[in-house]
Amino acid sequence: MSEEFLRIAKKEVSDDISAIGNLLKTCSTDSDVQKTASEIEKHIHKIKGLAPMMGQVEIGEVAALLDTLLKLVVSGRKIDGIYDTLCSSFDTMDKKINGLDSDMLSLRSQILQVHKSVLQ
Repeated sequence: MSEEFLRIAKKEVSDDISAIGNLLKTCSTDSDVQKTASEIEKHIHKIKGLAPMMGQVEIGEVAALLDTLLKLVVSGRKIDGIYDTLCSSFDTMDKKINGLDSDMLSLRSQILQVHKSVLQ
């Protein structure tokens, strides 16, 4: 990929992660996520596709899991712990995209473990 593409893609992903952070500021419970799930999912879906194209495969893998969970929430399914999962995912993705130390593999494992009943 060209340097220009990578620069633009990083900005896009960073902007989407920031937008998710702003949406999460309006939430404090799993029920609150229900109200913003559709908007959060739009940003996650974009990250799911764009991050791997720019070499951020781990962010893409986490985004794919979150996309699945959020689509279920949007369809009306209650998912216990979704707020905490989104908050920890936001923090970890934000660090990773900004070049800070982050453990995406542990985050992915944690999401799979906490939400195994809906991700199987």
